[in-house]
Amino acid sequence: MKKALIVVDYQYDFVADDGLLTIGKIAQNLENIINQRVEEYLNDKNDIIFTLDTHTKIDWDIHPESKNFSIHCEKGTKGHKLFGKLQEKFDLEITKKLYKKGYCPKNCDLEKIVVKYDEIEVVGVATDICVLQTVIGLYNIAVNLGNSINIKIFEKGCASFNEENHKFAIDYFINVLGCEII
Repeated sequence: MKKALIVVDYQYDFVADDGLLTIGKIAQNLENIINQRVEEYLNDKNDIIFTLDTHTKIDWDIHPESKNFSIHCEKGTKGHKLFGKLQEKFDLEITKKLYKKGYCPKNCDLEKIVVKYDEIEVVGVATDICVLQTVIGLYNIAVNLGNSINIKIFEKGCASFNEENHKFAIDYFINVLGCEII
């Protein structure tokens, strides 16, 4: 069985105290949990995939997020990089395992993920925005391709801006998308 761990948008701007759209301490508390899951997947010779929210000043004004958020995770800035130990560990090899959201037309990278793996575990931030959108994307592509896919959400490895939104997303994963919460 081909398995992968997707680490969704665990980036400086979403996690660091001075990040431009930070979740803060709640997201920082995930660092060791996410690193442990990464190590377990690597030890078992499974794949790790990182998603990076990616924006540029050039196209920000036409991006749908610009209506609700200020620019964040700008390509080429420290805010775009992975946070903490993940950045240190994967800095040199990250381009091999990277999905830059916003630069991939028609979810082409998500389709490659859906057809390659039987089981996908997801961790990251924000549970109700980036994680939810990533999982919905995987789900929709699997349905459209007629693929069976097992998506697991590692709840202790996810965080959002508030507990109510986090719980909404977890409920949606279970009751709408049929994901397993671990």
